[in-house]
Amino acid sequence: MTRRSMCLVWILSLALGIFSGSGCGSRGYQFGELTQLADKYQTDKGSRLHRYTEVYECFFHPMRSSARKICEIGIMEGASLRMLADYFGRAVIYGIDIEKVSHLDSDRIHTFVADQADRKQLAAFTEASGSGFDLIIDDGGHSMAQQQISFASLFRHVLPGGYYIIEDVHTSLLDDYGVEPGGVNSTLTMIERYARSGRIESRYMTAEERQQLEWDVSYCSLVSRNNGTSIACIFRKRQPQ
Repeated sequence: MTRRSMCLVWILSLALGIFSGSGCGSRGYQFGELTQLADKYQTDKGSRLHRYTEVYECFFHPMRSSARKICEIGIMEGASLRMLADYFGRAVIYGIDIEKVSHLDSDRIHTFVADQADRKQLAAFTEASGSGFDLIIDDGGHSMAQQQISFASLFRHVLPGGYYIIEDVHTSLLDDYGVEPGGVNSTLTMIERYARSGRIESRYMTAEERQQLEWDVSYCSLVSRNNGTSIACIFRKRQPQ
C-alpha cells in the first residue's frame, strides 16, 4: 500500500458508518449463507480471497426477497452471477463484460457485451435491459477511469434505496490501474473527498454527472477486509422524502 496510510481507510469506514441502514441486527437469521454460496461457486468475494460477502450480507439480507433486478460488471466464468442468482431467488441477474459469455445465459441470467468505460455502450445496455436495478456491483477492470465512468453512468439506474458497489477500490493504492502520482485521480481519493465535503470530484465525469451523483447518493460505506488489502465501497441511492 504505497499511496497513503491505511489508517485513513479505517477512519473513513467508522465515520461513514459501515453498517448504517443494514440488516446486521436482524433477529432469527443465521448470517453466513452468502459466503457459503460465494465459496460454493468459487468467487473471490467470499472467504477464498476478499471476504466481502461477510459484510455484504448485512446489506443484502433485508432486500433478499424483494430484489427483482441486479447487475454485475465483470463476469469471467460467471461464479458471482450464479451466487447472486441463488441468493436473490426472485431476481433477474444481468452481467456486463467486454468479452462475450452468452453460454452463461439462462432464464434468470442475461449477459451483455459492453466496455464499462464507454458511456455509449453502457447506455445501450440500459436501453436493452431497462432501468430500476436494486443492486449494481462493479467488479470489472478496476482502473480509475472504468470505475468512475461506470459509477457516473449507471448509478442513476439504481432504484431509490438500492445499492451500487465499487469493488477492489484498493487498486487506487497500487502503482498501475491508471493511478497518477499522489493518487490525485483515484477512486479512493474521490470517495475521501465526498466523505469530507459531500462533493463528487472526478476528471472522468461531466459536471452534470457529478451534480447528479451528489444529489442521488444518500451515503457511502467503505468496506475494508484482510487488514486493508481488500477494499470496496457501498453507495446507497437517496429515497424520496
